[in-house]
Amino acid sequence: MLVFIEFVGIDALVRVLQQTSPSLIFAMVALELVGFVFYSTAWYLLIRATGHRIRYITCQGITFASIFAGMTMPSGIFLEAARCILGSKESGMKLGESAATVVLHRILYVAGFLLCTALALSLLVFQGNVRSSTVYDLAAIPIASIIGLLTLLAVSLSPRRLRPLLNRIVRYVEPLIKLVQKEVQMEDKTDKFLLEYHLGFRKMLSSEIYMAASFIASLGDWACSVAILWIAVLALGVNVSLWVVIVTMAIGKMIQMTPIAVPGMLGIYEAAVTATLSMFSVPVAVAASAALLLRIVTTWLDLPVTGIAAYHYGFKLLTRMPLSPVLKN
Repeated sequence: MLVFIEFVGIDALVRVLQQTSPSLIFAMVALELVGFVFYSTAWYLLIRATGHRIRYITCQGITFASIFAGMTMPSGIFLEAARCILGSKESGMKLGESAATVVLHRILYVAGFLLCTALALSLLVFQGNVRSSTVYDLAAIPIASIIGLLTLLAVSLSPRRLRPLLNRIVRYVEPLIKLVQKEVQMEDKTDKFLLEYHLGFRKMLSSEIYMAASFIASLGDWACSVAILWIAVLALGVNVSLWVVIVTMAIGKMIQMTPIAVPGMLGIYEAAVTATLSMFSVPVAVAASAALLLRIVTTWLDLPVTGIAAYHYGFKLLTRMPLSPVLKN
């Protein structure tokens, strides 16, 4: 991130903030928070599809706390792990069922924005606003995402293939799971976890209404993300096609979901957004400024809200931990 700011220039950062009215920044932050609500609603509906119940506000709190974890931890996997564990604890789901809801939520979200991206690229090509070479340059990331999505879906429908990997993961996350659920016994849990996962996944797939509603909610979250970037570019005085913004945001999201040990993909995400916008003839300075404004809104201004939720759940866990002998004395 610091390298990116150095590339753009501090003066450019100041100009971006001065050029953007407080009302627009407020609108972008509001859209980001509305997107979070859509995101957690999509997950909430999948939990309901398993037959379990969780308070809607509790689901929101877990989601906000997990987003904070994703922003501050070295990998986005912490976001999903937090949702799995806290979702299981608060709803009474088995850990395998909770993991299934998180994975299917991710599948629906990625499928939604890939569908929108394919539509946007097709319209840009049809309208003659993009060269075929540009499409080829951009195709690698969506294709890789589609392959990953299909692989995840195939494994979810037949999860026993993951037994060796899960044995290692269970050993790795055992201390965290026992911190939340002290009574859980982890020995020989892999087969049971896979069975719970498989049954939960199948149960959700059989609930067409909840699946459709969750998919629509995921599209709502995606629409908010696209609107934020569009406002950021327009705030800098550049008119750009909505289809270009959709493709740019999709590339950024796919890069952001790459499991690289960089908190929030700081710097990498901004570079991807800048590069994609510039491929559609947006001046590099404007593209970089828009990417930086997007990061300010979607990370730095979100941290206080998501941090409160993370503190709430972190405090609850700490108060459940037994005191050490030194503190007891």
